[in-house]
Amino acid sequence: MSTPTPPGPAPHPPAAHPPAPVPPSPALSVAPVALADRAVAPDVARGLALLGIAIANSVLHLWGVQVGAGSRPVDGSTLDRVVDGVVSLFVDRRTMPMFALLYGYGIGVVVRRRAAAWVPWPACRADLLRRAAWLVVFGVVHILLLFGGDILAIYGVAGLVAVPLVRAPGRRLAVVGGIALVVSGVLMGAVQTLAAWSATQPDLMGQSDVLASSESSVLGAMLLRSASVLIAPLGAVAALPLVLLGLWFARRGVLEDPAAHLPLLRRWVVGGLAVSVVGGLPMALAVARVWAPDAGELFGVAALHEVSGTAGGVAFAALVAWVVVARRSTVATLGPAGRALRAVGVRSLTCYLLQSVLFVLPLAAWAGGLGEHLSSAGVVAWAVGVWLVTVAVAVALERAGRRGPAEVLYRRLVYRPRASAPAR
Repeated sequence: MSTPTPPGPAPHPPAAHPPAPVPPSPALSVAPVALADRAVAPDVARGLALLGIAIANSVLHLWGVQVGAGSRPVDGSTLDRVVDGVVSLFVDRRTMPMFALLYGYGIGVVVRRRAAAWVPWPACRADLLRRAAWLVVFGVVHILLLFGGDILAIYGVAGLVAVPLVRAPGRRLAVVGGIALVVSGVLMGAVQTLAAWSATQPDLMGQSDVLASSESSVLGAMLLRSASVLIAPLGAVAALPLVLLGLWFARRGVLEDPAAHLPLLRRWVVGGLAVSVVGGLPMALAVARVWAPDAGELFGVAALHEVSGTAGGVAFAALVAWVVVARRSTVATLGPAGRALRAVGVRSLTCYLLQSVLFVLPLAAWAGGLGEHLSSAGVVAWAVGVWLVTVAVAVALERAGRRGPAEVLYRRLVYRPRASAPAR
């Protein structure tokens, strides 16, 4: 606390030139943006992306079935096969990249706000590292307690890698992102090929029975899920290109002022969706069991599906921003559906974790066990219902003027008071 200024001589007359403005205190920069002042497009896009994430993850909650390409059951009905193909074409590896883009965009906004508040770069960098590190912690806890298909740890690792590149020129972001994109395609192709091969091996099928029995116990399932912690760095490779592109978008305020970037948004929507559909069609046909690729073919179509999904993720985010411009939507003029999506997007961490609770407790073998009795189409319907429940919760919190509990906890952990230096 500062001491009062002692009395002294009269102040000097005003200088010929006014003094330079005093930068605001860095502490002011950590205050969250008021809910009414947040940009519309990013939050609406997050709310929509969470629906896609719920649908994409839903098949991972089935158990006791033999699976094929895309981790889909091989003995489903015609309806199941159609649903599998549609989800593979428009959702798998498309909505999670969209969410990664929005995560990177959020990092860029944090950097821009702190720069405007005169926060020195070392302090801003430490802030970003804390945010990413705590996201990893949230993800690890999520994996151990509930769901091995967590994305929080993946995005946190990608965020840690992205921090040194936050101030890099756009060309460097493009080079690093391009390399990561190619590597992620190769990794996904290898994962799908290995999964398809292992499903045909009698010895490994016997081991899968042991794994299935482990899933029936709380401790056994936790031990199996713990292996997913080690996979997070590999998943971060796939997320990194979108995180870096999100940083680039944030530098230009593309999603905060979409009206000023309509030509760019239109190109991404048209071109991105075309690349996503064409590149994802072979995998979608394999998932729907219209054709059965051999190991080499599956490697290629899975890699293509992964890479083209990046374009699809950006296209969906750009489409949301384009619609916001076309409808001239603001926070005050959003319709009921837009307000609901925005409420979910503002509380995306809470809603994402709530999804796992609503999936795992009823469906997991060690909990309610219902996942053994659902088909592909049935679990997708369950996913839509889960998302609608999170919408209802988010809307209730919005009406009460409250942030999500996970967001509140996350912010307290990131910005918990630091001990002050001892007086000398």
